[in-house]
Formats: sequence, C-alpha cells, structure tokens
Amino acid sequence: MVAMGETETQQIASLMAAIIAFSPYRKALANIEPQIVRIALENRQISAALTRLAAARQQRDVSAAPLKRAELGSDIRLFLEFLEYIHFASPAFLATVGEWPMEGKRG
Repeated sequence: MVAMGETETQQIASLMAAIIAFSPYRKALANIEPQIVRIALENRQISAALTRLAAARQQRDVSAAPLKRAELGSDIRLFLEFLEYIHFASPAFLATVGEWPMEGKRG
C-alpha cells in the first residue's frame, strides 16, 4: 500500500462512502463503512482505482461535488464486485444463513 496523507485518505474515504451508496447492498454495508474503507485502502487494486478517481476529480475541479456514477467509468464493475464480496462475507450476512460467526461457531 502506498502511504497517503491524511487529507488524501479522507478524500478516498469520502469517495468509498459515495460508491457504497451506488451498491444494491448499501443498507447493509452502511453499518460497516469504516471497515470497508480500511479494507479498500489496504487492497492494492481498489486503492489504486480510488486514487485514480480522486486524481481525475481533482483535475476536473469537481472534488467537492457529489460523485456521479458515470465518473466511475470502467472501474464501476470493480467497485461493485468488491462491495458485493464484502456484503456476502460480512458477519451480518453470514448470520442470516446460519454460518459463522453465529455464536462463534461454524454452522
């Protein structure tokens, strides 16, 4: 992972929160947003895509404007598949299907 400054990390976190809002799993994911941001920053592919997105928005001078789905370009699939994976791997989802971490035991 490339070291980022605090401002850049905050921008990336804001972008990830906005991307979560595009996901069909947004309600469930909102509860674990801080963890998603942490994972996204630690994942090379997602972090690189977020960094590209932040740079493109800054270059177009739209950093403060709400993120538009169209701005995600070809990375939209990457982001949505990442969020889908997070959703189906989340403790909340696993508990609904009787799998771990339900009372700390595998079902």
